[in-house]
Order: sequence, then C-alpha cells, then structure tokens
Amino acid sequence: MRWAYGIGITGIAATFIAGFWVDIDYGLAADISLVYVAGLTTIFVLMYGLRSNWRANRVGKIFFVKGVVLPLLLWQVVTSVWWGSEYPGRQHIRFAIYSLAAVAYLAMVVALWHEQRRDRRSKDELLDVEP
Repeated sequence: MRWAYGIGITGIAATFIAGFWVDIDYGLAADISLVYVAGLTTIFVLMYGLRSNWRANRVGKIFFVKGVVLPLLLWQVVTSVWWGSEYPGRQHIRFAIYSLAAVAYLAMVVALWHEQRRDRRSKDELLDVEP
C-alpha cells in the first residue's frame, strides 16, 4: 500500500509546486477530490458488505454500520458542493444522516470501551497467575 500513499502525496505536492507557475483552482480540485473520497468509501463499504464476513462478530457489525454512514455523509456533502445547499429535502436528509452517524460512532465508542476493559481484565488475570 505504500505505493498508493506515495502516489497520492506526490500528486498533492506536485499540484502545490505547479501552483507557482500555473493558476490552479484549489476549490475545484478539492471538490473533485471530495467526489473521489465519496466514491472510494462507497466502493469499500460495498466490497466489505458483500464480500466480507462482517456478521461474524460485534465489531464487524459496528464497523459495517459506520462504513455505510460515512459514504452517505460524504455524498450529501458532494451534493451540496456541486448542486448547492438548497436542494429539496436537504435538511431532512442531513438530520437523518448526521443522527445515524452519531449513533454509529456511539456504538463504536461503547464497543471499544468494552473491548479495552476485556483486554485489561485478561491482562490482569494473566499477571495474577502464579507460575
């Protein structure tokens, strides 16, 4: 995966450097990058949902829900950026997506807390055992 990070960081740096000689519309570039992020997160969640065994454990289920919410949030932002912030039903859609995101992350925080407590208890139990 280093190649992907390398290409991405190189492309960003090259764009900034080119900006010294060429007039770059960074707003448009950011808007295009937002579409890439929304598209790639959608592809990821589709692949994860359709091809992975996310139902196998509690963390997989929580991660899947979070994975679904993030592309929804990003596509709502893409819609606002490209078509304006006053499209029909926008406030209802924003409310639903943002509320789902809060619930998904609450579940993630609670699951993480439980897993960390379980790990610490297991570690403490191992330390209490006399050889």
